[in-house]
Amino acid sequence: MRILNQAFYAKGNIATAGGCLASQYLAAWTIASLTDLDTAAAALHYVAPVGEKDQYVARAMQNIQAYLAPKHAAA
Repeated sequence: MRILNQAFYAKGNIATAGGCLASQYLAAWTIASLTDLDTAAAALHYVAPVGEKDQYVARAMQNIQAYLAPKHAAA
């Protein structure tokens, strides 16, 4: 087993994450995979800490976007 030094990784329909934001990354990836990035970002924005919402959402989107199917990739 190879351990990666990164917060999130996905291949196909299997994803893994580690650290204190693992559940948020997994939720955002799942929502984006089933719907779109805007819906995932809105869900994260709702639960993000006050005063950190934009940075929180941006960090999560940065970590998951590379692992989404091409139809969900940012233009």
